Amino acid sequence: MSNLIEEQIDRLSYNVLLKELAKRNLSTRGNINILKTRLTCSCKGYEEQVYKFVAVIDFEATCTAEPPNPYIQEIIEFPIVLIDVAKQEIVDTFHSYCKPILQPILSDYCKQLTGITQEQVNNALVFTDVFINVEKWLNDRNLISDSEQKCLFITDGPADFNKYLRMQCKISHIIYPNWAYQWFNVKKAFSDFYFVMPGRIQNMLENLHLPFHGNLHSGLDDAINIGRIVIQLIQDGCVLVSNECYALSRVTSGRNTSLSTAQYDPAKMICLNCSKSHFKDQRSCMEDAVKRIQRSESHHSQIHSNQFMTSKKIPSLLDLPYLLCTNSQTFRHQSSSSRLS
Repeated sequence: MSNLIEEQIDRLSYNVLLKELAKRNLSTRGNINILKTRLTCSCKGYEEQVYKFVAVIDFEATCTAEPPNPYIQEIIEFPIVLIDVAKQEIVDTFHSYCKPILQPILSDYCKQLTGITQEQVNNALVFTDVFINVEKWLNDRNLISDSEQKCLFITDGPADFNKYLRMQCKISHIIYPNWAYQWFNVKKAFSDFYFVMPGRIQNMLENLHLPFHGNLHSGLDDAINIGRIVIQLIQDGCVLVSNECYALSRVTSGRNTSLSTAQYDPAKMICLNCSKSHFKDQRSCMEDAVKRIQRSESHHSQIHSNQFMTSKKIPSLLDLPYLLCTNSQTFRHQSSSSRLS
């Protein structure tokens, strides 16, 4: 019966889809694939959501137009946008800038891209202190309780947790938080649910026929816009569950065994760059990289930098392959259709 419904809806024209959605008091915004998905889920009935809350995180990090080799990026903006799934609205936000340690002076490229000023990071707390405030904020709202999984964390792709957070934890000597071992990749879910090509935040909004609010590459504005996309997914019947996980660096067995992660425990630390422990030799990939930067800076202070100019783009240290990310669940019914826009 469900396949028959899909086949019938798949043959409907754009104008007919608009009329059918309007009859049901459903949104008529979006391209034809989105309208078909919206109508299909409405006809089949919606499944119950798993989580009471979802929290969108979208970091901004230090960057430069031509990164040296290696180049270590530090988180400089930490926003969280909290969504009440039942109310389908943003109900709270956390926002803080972070003072970078390895690269304390922002590049002109970084300031122009993110809109973050040097004064803002100069006056900010270092990441360790910001992270303590983050976990207090989450715990005060009972979002990372041992007893119940109330909150799902959402990112725009794997990089926020699997790249920036893992590296920042190593820089700041913080144990990688248990609550960030799995997350909902909205970019992947959006493509799978609506049968559209994967795209950036502005591409997803364009597919939904929604404008971008605020400034692109502002961490808080990006998180709010991702939140708007997530709310539309909820309204259209997408069941939000984790679809990626950070599998290789889990220190403890079991889920959410320790939520107080803003602490330094060298015996349990695993190098988040190579998934190995360096506790015995007291060395790590990151420490070696920092030493190479210091040697490079000392060397270049004595020799004119123009002798070392190259047209070839040198990859950042963080362009190394990510640790394993795995799919955990699918988001909606399997369809024989393979619509792509």
